[in-house]
Amino acid sequence: MGNPTYTRREFLQLGIGSMAALLSPPFLPDDAAALQKWMKQQAIALPDADPPPATLGRIISWYQQAVRREPALKAPLITWKSHDSVIPLYSAVVGEAPWPTNSVWYQTDEGFIHSGFVQPVEDNRQIEVIPEVSKPGFWVEVSVPYAESRQQPASRYVLRRLYYQTVYRVIAATQDKEAGEWWYQLQDGITWSPGPYVPAWSVRRIPPEEIAPISPGHPDKWIQINIPGQMLTCFEGEQPVFSTPVASGTYKTPTPLGEFRIIRKRHTRRMVGEDYDLAGVPFPTYFTRSGVAIHGTYWHNDYGRRYSHGCLNVASRAAMWVFRWAEPQAPYEDETVEAAANTGTRVVVS
Repeated sequence: MGNPTYTRREFLQLGIGSMAALLSPPFLPDDAAALQKWMKQQAIALPDADPPPATLGRIISWYQQAVRREPALKAPLITWKSHDSVIPLYSAVVGEAPWPTNSVWYQTDEGFIHSGFVQPVEDNRQIEVIPEVSKPGFWVEVSVPYAESRQQPASRYVLRRLYYQTVYRVIAATQDKEAGEWWYQLQDGITWSPGPYVPAWSVRRIPPEEIAPISPGHPDKWIQINIPGQMLTCFEGEQPVFSTPVASGTYKTPTPLGEFRIIRKRHTRRMVGEDYDLAGVPFPTYFTRSGVAIHGTYWHNDYGRRYSHGCLNVASRAAMWVFRWAEPQAPYEDETVEAAANTGTRVVVS
């Protein structure tokens, strides 16, 4: 089979839709009204445009990304966007593909930018604070484009940025007496021991029911991973119940072929290699002893082609679904759950 092809609608659904967010600083220009007016004008000019997967986009690549007048590689250049810039997304359109598997461009306030290195994000700042954290804590995901972690609350120095929909365990809460701001201390997904702090408004508590098992105990669950087609499909018997595009291992670091079983699941994981250090990777579901897993992704937005070091990159919400559905079931309190021999969900990679 050659390069996989997808319908326009399938491409536009690679990002996970989410609730609308306020266009508020520091992530957007101040003149939101002017941007809204411009968006309405452009919608008339682009009747085939679809809604974007989120209201904002974060530039993922360390290389600057081009914004062009039209969704085409040789269209006039308007400007460049740098790493971690956050831009408004107004629509998603099919344009000229820089490579065969992804022809989706996002419309922003100055033109069009290819979707491959734009993470769809929201700026959902949290109002609720949980001041008393009982052991072993609770799970959170970053709910803004990025949260800045610090060794101590209100420290001047940022340790690292933690990105949208990455997952951590909160183990403590403390209030900065001078500014009155609440901070959460994190563990798991970033450190094994008590780790850095983030502002409480920057992360959202994940309640137990949101990650509760789906179809627990079904006798014939199995996962089919089609490497040529770059698709993952979950089955109950012969009935497909869920499907999502993947980015599998490259030709140099391929995803292993064969039949496996889920052996371990984690709510989150910090993944470190020779050329990467990824905190808070959401919901890895492992099926080899060497660490190959199905997991969420925030360092690219380019599914449908070989991309990874061997794991199966999927959108973060897709990773959560697989985590909930696949056996073994994962208690909310535990960071890791191990499957008894030959009891995990079967995985067929071909």
